[in-house]
Amino acid sequence: MTITVKLFAAYRELLGKSEVSLTLRPGMTVADVFHETVGDKGSDGLRKSTLFAVNEAYVLPDTVVKDGDRVAFIPPVSGG
Repeated sequence: MTITVKLFAAYRELLGKSEVSLTLRPGMTVADVFHETVGDKGSDGLRKSTLFAVNEAYVLPDTVVKDGDRVAFIPPVSGG
């Protein structure tokens, strides 16, 4: 199955792109997708505060993804 991962803010900067396409085996979760995409490149603090979305709806990391899904990693945002 193939999914699209949208990367925002810190993840876009970390990986140098705003979107990646992944081919995964069935039954993988959003947490698995995160590990496949980011691996050990992000800090623990960033990972713990990241929100996840599938097809524009917020989900938990244990949500199973399906073929054609659009997964997004949304890091915390700061500003002033």
